[in-house]
Amino acid sequence: MTGLPKHYTDHCLFQLYLNKTLHAVHQGKVRNLLVNRYLSLTPSIYQEDGKSFYIIKDVPDYLDFQKHTPLDHGFIKVPQYDGHLVNLHSYQNLSEYLNDQLSKRNIKNLRSKKRKLESLGGIRYKVLSGDLVESEYEKIFDYFKKLLSKRFDQKGILNRDLAYWRQLYGFTLPKLRNGDAKLFVIYKDELPICIALNYIVDHVMFSHIQTYDIDYSPYNLGDIHIQFQLEWCFSNNIDIYDVSKGTNPYKEKWCNHRYRLFHEIVYSKKSVVGIIRAKSKKIELNILQWFRNIGILGNLIQMDKWLYAINKWRK
Repeated sequence: MTGLPKHYTDHCLFQLYLNKTLHAVHQGKVRNLLVNRYLSLTPSIYQEDGKSFYIIKDVPDYLDFQKHTPLDHGFIKVPQYDGHLVNLHSYQNLSEYLNDQLSKRNIKNLRSKKRKLESLGGIRYKVLSGDLVESEYEKIFDYFKKLLSKRFDQKGILNRDLAYWRQLYGFTLPKLRNGDAKLFVIYKDELPICIALNYIVDHVMFSHIQTYDIDYSPYNLGDIHIQFQLEWCFSNNIDIYDVSKGTNPYKEKWCNHRYRLFHEIVYSKKSVVGIIRAKSKKIELNILQWFRNIGILGNLIQMDKWLYAINKWRK
C-alpha cells in the first residue's frame, strides 16, 4: 500500500503537507498569514460525497483557506490542540535566530555538545532526497523503525506510525524522489544515530517523524539535529519549519510561534440527523478540550501511555 495511512484521514495538517491534498470545503488558494505568502501548489481535492455530517481535523490558524461551503450546509469551528513552529522569515541566518531564541548558556551548551559528538569521529550530516537508491532507502528506513521503537519503548508511549510502517515506507519513497520529502540523517560511521522525515511545500517544511539513538542521549542529539535542519532551511529559502501539533519542552525551547488547531464541522442544514450530530460533536469536542486545558487529558490521563501498557500486557 502506498497511500497515506488511515489515521491521517481528514486531518488537514497532514493531508496538506504530506499529500498536498485539501478537503473540498478548502479548495482554492492557501495563504500563510505569518509571512503573507501563498503556498504555490495545485492540491488534489478529497470530499465526502452525499454525507450530511463530516469533520475536518487539525486546521492550523496560521493558514488561511479559501472556503467553499455549500449554501445549504452549516459550518462550526471548534478550537483544539496547540501546535508549534519556527518562523525564520525575519532572520538572515541561523546565528541571528539562535541569539534571539536561546540563552547564551544554551548556545554555549549546544556548541559544546556538538564538539563532543564530533570528537567521537565518523560523524556525518546528510540530507537524502532525489535520486535515492531503494536499497539505501530500505536500509535507512529499517534503522529508522528500530530507533523509533527503542525511543518510544524508553518513553513507554505508543507510536501510532509504527503500526503502519510498511505503508509509510511505500508512501514516502516517491515523495523523496520527487523532492517533496527529505530525510535528515546524522551518521556515526555507517549507522544513522538521528533521523528526521520532513515534507516540503513551497516555503514551509513540515516535521513528520523524528527520532534518535538513545545511546547518544548525553550529546543532546535533538538540539544538534534541529540546528542541522534549520541551517538547511536558511540555505533553501524555507521561511517556516512547522513541528506539528502538541506541546513539550523541546518545542517550546526551539520554536518562536505557537499556533492553534481547529476541528471544522460541516453539516447539512436539511438533515435533522446532520444537525444533531454537529451540535453534539461540538459539545463533545469542547468538553475534551476543557479537560486538556485543566491538565487532565494529556497530563493525568495520557491515552498513548495506556495503550502502550495494554499492548505490552497483551504480548
